[in-house]
Amino acid sequence: MDDVVIVGGGIIGAATAYFLSKEGRKVKVVERDPTYKKASFPLSLGGFRRQFFQKENIHLGKFAREFIINLPETLKTEKNPNPTASMVPNGYLLLFGPEHAEEQYKALKNHAECEAGTKNVKGSEISKIFPYINNEGIETATYTDTKIEGWIDPYLLHNALKNKAIEFGAEFIKGDIKSLKEINASTIVSAAGCWTNELLNDIPVFPQKHTVFRVKCPKHYPDMPLTGDLTTGVYWRPEGKEYLAGSPISKWDAEDLEPEWNDFEELVWPALAKRIPEFEQLKLTGGWAGYYDCNKLDNNAVVGKHPSYKNVYLATGFTGRGLMQAPGIGRALTELITTGSYQTIDISCFAVERVLKKEQRLEPYVL
Repeated sequence: MDDVVIVGGGIIGAATAYFLSKEGRKVKVVERDPTYKKASFPLSLGGFRRQFFQKENIHLGKFAREFIINLPETLKTEKNPNPTASMVPNGYLLLFGPEHAEEQYKALKNHAECEAGTKNVKGSEISKIFPYINNEGIETATYTDTKIEGWIDPYLLHNALKNKAIEFGAEFIKGDIKSLKEINASTIVSAAGCWTNELLNDIPVFPQKHTVFRVKCPKHYPDMPLTGDLTTGVYWRPEGKEYLAGSPISKWDAEDLEPEWNDFEELVWPALAKRIPEFEQLKLTGGWAGYYDCNKLDNNAVVGKHPSYKNVYLATGFTGRGLMQAPGIGRALTELITTGSYQTIDISCFAVERVLKKEQRLEPYVL
């Protein structure tokens, strides 16, 4: 019998393998596609933030930054003595219209209680801080400018976690688990992401296709934060000499990951040009699509022990936040498995029971 078997070697599986193997557990990670071609994490924008509504998501975001800062020391190995995640700490800027303002003012109270370090400004004042932003329709905005938010290279973080886990004794193998009954282990962790429902059909997590466009503009702002315009759902950030921009239009039951190219002309470009007039001169240079492991109940994670099994734990349903929450989730699951309870960030609110009982705990800020 194996000690711990993790189904899914993506960013959540790798983080969990790292923390568990660090505690001396003998971990085997089974991944059906070691190229991670369709995995969620490599197709993301790599963002990490603490600007959320739910306090638990704020705390997980704070820990992500702490973990990334310490990564060169924490995850160094004999084979890679100088790991990095190539952090770009440009911050986040979230823009809210009147319809979301009241909710955001409540969120700011949670930010303060969690010492998130975010700043708030009226929409009418935003151009004093970000002069390229057109404030039309903006009631309020929150942002960070102290290098506590930004984005990283997803591949580099994943590789660093995986390599350190292997150095601690974890084993990563290729395999396609069709049923948890195939596994003979003391502890089973389902980190199957978008494909969770194939293994646990009572968990409403499914692949949701999102498209990201690469664009070029004569005017470049390398210090621009990752910006989410909640009035349209469009979000963007600099990438080299270009920009990446995400479409808010998602698609269920997508048979392929071909980008939804029509979204650019119909929604994304007009939204970008309205918010930043210089983006009227944008030129589309490429794009891709990826899956969010979306929890249809409330866009919040599902983490913890499954009450119907004696040894099954799961971590899924991150709805675009898997990369930034992976360090905190890996640590939390390890605490739960090894001690029986959470020791640092209490994420009991994400328990499987809430999903089975259909008790919503909505996280509205999905980008």
